[in-house]
Amino acid sequence: MSKGTTTSTGIVHSYFANIFGLPQYRDLHEVIAEKFFRAFFERGIFVGEMRTRLGLEGFETHGPEEAARELLALISGPKAS
Repeated sequence: MSKGTTTSTGIVHSYFANIFGLPQYRDLHEVIAEKFFRAFFERGIFVGEMRTRLGLEGFETHGPEEAARELLALISGPKAS
């Protein structure tokens, strides 16, 4: 969802997560990404997707904060009791 930092409005599509990513490097990126993702999956490394809800009204700050907290909890592992 466009947040007004560009001339785009509403739902937008971009190859990179960042709308400012350089589309002219897509072919180069594909080769690198394929190599890394293949290695991650072969080694059983968790690969996920973050949903910040940044583009949803009312979640502009709360959504990314919540996503960051969840990510920290995930990488910190189970809490000792």
